[in-house]
Amino acid sequence: MSRNYIVFAPSFNEYSGGVIFLHKLAHELNARGERALLWPMRSTRKQNIYSSLRRSLKRNQFTTNPDLDTPLARRSDLTSDSIVIYPGVALGNPLGARNVVRWLLYRPGLLHPYSFGAEEMFFTAGAMADIPEITAGAPVLFLWGVNRTYRNDNRPNRNEVCYILRKGAEKPRIPETEAPDAINIAGMTHAEINEVFNRCHTFYSYDEATMYSQYAAVAGCTSVVIPGLYSSRDEWVKNHELARYGVAYGIDDVPHANATRQKVLALLLAHEEDGKATVKNFVTLTKERFWDVSSVRRTQV
Repeated sequence: MSRNYIVFAPSFNEYSGGVIFLHKLAHELNARGERALLWPMRSTRKQNIYSSLRRSLKRNQFTTNPDLDTPLARRSDLTSDSIVIYPGVALGNPLGARNVVRWLLYRPGLLHPYSFGAEEMFFTAGAMADIPEITAGAPVLFLWGVNRTYRNDNRPNRNEVCYILRKGAEKPRIPETEAPDAINIAGMTHAEINEVFNRCHTFYSYDEATMYSQYAAVAGCTSVVIPGLYSSRDEWVKNHELARYGVAYGIDDVPHANATRQKVLALLLAHEEDGKATVKNFVTLTKERFWDVSSVRRTQV
């Protein structure tokens, strides 16, 4: 069967939102009766002969989530009818695909270089990732999933502080996270992070778009994002739909975050369902763009 979707993705990583999105897209497409396959996305950096040998020995170590329906593509699965979905960080068109979808999961250029083709179709995970001057306003495609590990144990004595840097690593540090006993949650498992959240009264995120901010609120923390990319809370929320409740944009916004914390989990669950509708729209738009046009071209020939 030549008509399929091929998702260009790294190995599954439960701590990377972008990777989770890519794998879940393939899963949701298969659940809808489409044929979707993963194509392993590997490093494109130049390597010496020894690293190339190690890389070749690891070709079979590409990992998937056994709970998701994400079969791997073979070379024969890539045809002229295939619709290939690249994340924004993939440079150019490494598979030489005829039908290319570019899924912007984070705003290109902020952290990584980008290289797009002239005839690509764009989708975005949200306004914060779009570049309207290039995409002319991309349709939204997102697959937020609520990690049920996070919960509020309602502990009486919360006397610690925790934080994460991630995409905000270049921002100036605030005193609260420079204290010797401040806990950096980077590298911890979800269960470990949930335990820390339940010991802490405040979580600070230098990354303005991580789900840990919402999970901290779910676990009962005062959740604070360190500002930098946007001039105001209103502008930030406009670009981050999940930021409406439970998360402060700067210290001055803490009263709002604490007053709306109880609304966060319901918002996340509703957004999880909304994501399925964006997949339905994705299928409709990509078929109209690539396969309906292809059928017309073949008839004319």
